[in-house]
Amino acid sequence: MTGAQGFIGRYFVAHVLEALPDVRILGVGRSPEQRDHFTHHITWRGPVLAPLTAPLAAAARDPRYGYVPLDLNDRPRLSELLAQFRPDTVVHLAAALRDDPPEHLVSSNVGSLVSLIEAIVGGDLPPPLLVLGSSGAVYGAATTVPIDEQSACSPLDPYAVSKVAAENMASVLVQRYGLQTICARIFNPLGPGQDERHVCGRICSQIAAIAAGLADPVLELGTLTATRDFVDVRDVARALFCLIERGQAGATYNVGSGMETSVQQVLDLALRGARLTGAVRLRPMPARPSDISRLVGRTDRLAALGFTCIHDLADSLQEIVDYYLALGDRAQEDRGEASNLYQVEVRSHHSYPVHVEPGLLAELPGRLEQRFGRRRCVLVSEARVARLYAEPLLYGCRQVGLDAHLLIVGEGETSKSLTHFQELVNRLQGLGVARRSVLVNIGGGMVCDLGGFVASAYLRGIPYVNVPTSLLAQHDAAIGGKVAVNTPLAKNFVGAFHHPTAVYCDPAALRTLHRRDLAAGVAEAIKVALCGEPRLFQLLETRADALLDARDPKLLTEVVQRSAARKIALLAPDPLEVDLRRVLNLGHTLAHPLEVEFGYEGIRHGEAVALGLAVATQVAVERGTCPEKDGDRILRLLAAYELPPRLPLDRCEAACSHLGAIRLVRDGRLHFVLPSGIGTVEIVPELDEVELVAALRALSRHPAIGWRLAA
Repeated sequence: MTGAQGFIGRYFVAHVLEALPDVRILGVGRSPEQRDHFTHHITWRGPVLAPLTAPLAAAARDPRYGYVPLDLNDRPRLSELLAQFRPDTVVHLAAALRDDPPEHLVSSNVGSLVSLIEAIVGGDLPPPLLVLGSSGAVYGAATTVPIDEQSACSPLDPYAVSKVAAENMASVLVQRYGLQTICARIFNPLGPGQDERHVCGRICSQIAAIAAGLADPVLELGTLTATRDFVDVRDVARALFCLIERGQAGATYNVGSGMETSVQQVLDLALRGARLTGAVRLRPMPARPSDISRLVGRTDRLAALGFTCIHDLADSLQEIVDYYLALGDRAQEDRGEASNLYQVEVRSHHSYPVHVEPGLLAELPGRLEQRFGRRRCVLVSEARVARLYAEPLLYGCRQVGLDAHLLIVGEGETSKSLTHFQELVNRLQGLGVARRSVLVNIGGGMVCDLGGFVASAYLRGIPYVNVPTSLLAQHDAAIGGKVAVNTPLAKNFVGAFHHPTAVYCDPAALRTLHRRDLAAGVAEAIKVALCGEPRLFQLLETRADALLDARDPKLLTEVVQRSAARKIALLAPDPLEVDLRRVLNLGHTLAHPLEVEFGYEGIRHGEAVALGLAVATQVAVERGTCPEKDGDRILRLLAAYELPPRLPLDRCEAACSHLGAIRLVRDGRLHFVLPSGIGTVEIVPELDEVELVAALRALSRHPAIGWRLAA
């Protein structure tokens, strides 16, 4: 099943394990395996990962259940997995979030379904039953309720549009390939652990906080008159299982309670259960433009299979409130009885928007004023970028009434040093910059790193935004909150994790980049493509001339969007890099020592990453873990973007002697990320210097890039 670690997926796994003693379940999804928590956050004394209930945690550890982190768009690996597991039923629940960007909705809701069906067909296995999880939102604003399955779909928001498109695509493909499919249109599930974007989770989390004395008796809610078909998530799991056992192939079923309930009624029931009726006041919140006034499904078709819901709405709401209150009880138990020991709990949650829009720079003064009001803004940039973008931005900021200033730093990686860090701190103090002031870093990766590190340390931390103007910065350096300066010991040796308040990427700015800087930025995009974004790899492979020579604005925008989205997905489970083996280190284990060897001069960071990618690829090919044809594609793609630059082979070999500093960062261990194909990587234990040098020498003989490593 896909989406196995989602809200519905967790409960479905638990139900099937209970119902079928001999079952084997293989779950797949993009997120790393979690055995104690959902992958989303809830609010209790601040944002926390939503813990699994006891039955769900037990299901996650059941030996009959296994989980594999996998991007469904990685069709070759998905086909291989299906061929090995040979399921007789595939339940597809993976989906994007409702508020995701449209392009991500299409990729996740339509593209992944296409990939799944094609993988089933190409997996050389008996055709399984495919149960497709869809949404009641596909009906849109129906003229009459309850809505039966024959009603026309009139979706009102991009999420619902993508779900309709997924259903239509599935209908076409299953007919083409002769697969048996059942579609389940799920209405409004609720239950413990639910994401608070949904109204029941939002209501119950606030009520529980009020009941526990953690919040004022004020509830923030949108419209109370809207009606929905609320159904306990355990009943959703039972319904899906019923469809597997008794559903008609080719049919669509509404999955809901069949009862129309208003948000006001939900609120009243939840307050009554918490004994807070009449004790809270409401603070209205604006409704979303796409909100539907009535959405209730007719469930006669499901009932004809002998299915009825068994969970009462009032009881379900009470269980959600109790779920939150149990978090407080658990924390109290964990504190223990010892009077000589006190536990300081510090939770930090970082969430910030990354805007990728051509022409964004012209709108930025207004957006900064809207976001920060009349706070003082200090722009940090380098001379060339300042002439092109920072000076016009400074003028625009002052035009909208901001108290704005501009500080210029020297160009190049050598400015990313402790000396220039101290100079910037001194200049900020000279301007009288206070803690509520905002730093605006406008430039490439060096400016984002240096300015971000200054923001992390000045007055123990001030807010900052990144306005990246290079390709490398737009999809890499500006995102993730890793800020640092270089030292003679190692690259990024002194730094911090300090996330920006926002990132504003204008791909139109990339058209003024030097050709070499643009190519260096592509190296990081290739890295991201190898880490689970094979479509990006193909895009870079087929459009090299359009990107490097013509600088097609639509293409540049797509590259930034795809690269940034994939990096964000990889960062999300580990924003502070607690897991120092994460795959984004691909190409960097050798790139950083290479930059140290060259004294941060004469080589761009992206160019060093390109050589690191080439070496990692060669090592993987030599070990037999990466097919030779894939390795050759990677090396030829680097060559198509004139990467890496011409470098003396002896200096590249000498860079291996600087790996000791990397060990300090990674706790003495030097895990190496190697590509295992186009869009897949593996992390291997220690590589010795001899193997790296051998790979460099083998690369010097490669027909595509060998001439770039001069003996």
